[in-house]
Amino acid sequence: MVEKKQVLYDLRTAYSGPFIVEDFYAEIDSWIRENGFEKEPKKKMEHVTKNGKKIELVVEAHRHLDDLHHSIIVLRALLDNVKEATIKKNGKKIMINRGDVFVNIDGWMQSHIHGSFYQVKPVYYFIRAVIDKFIYNFWSDKYDGTVVSEGNELFKRIRAFFQLQKYKYE
Repeated sequence: MVEKKQVLYDLRTAYSGPFIVEDFYAEIDSWIRENGFEKEPKKKMEHVTKNGKKIELVVEAHRHLDDLHHSIIVLRALLDNVKEATIKKNGKKIMINRGDVFVNIDGWMQSHIHGSFYQVKPVYYFIRAVIDKFIYNFWSDKYDGTVVSEGNELFKRIRAFFQLQKYKYE
């Protein structure tokens, strides 16, 4: 049996301006590798419209915290009105993209509860929840702070990436 609890809610950022889509993907991948996560791409769709490309990206990053707990960080990115542009910088022509980006990050804690007698019965489950809430966090809230801090770290890195892109290409 698996318990899945959301511990990080809706970290959102938006950006409109020049950037390179491949650099955005590379930034996400490098953060996932640096922090020891396993990447699981859930969705990557591109639609070409008259206003430009519309790209939707959903990536889950998984990490095993211990035998029973796993952290999951879900990144949803919607890139809208993405158009290619050419700029001249230091005498070189550079192909960049211009568009609107919306990023949403959620964090989940997944706990594997084994089917033992003490964890399947509702009375024992209730007692365990009361002990976790008021006495000591044996099971459920033990790693919540880890998931929240990792999600905030990814959020800050993506925001810093887009702030850098603004100054790099304008």
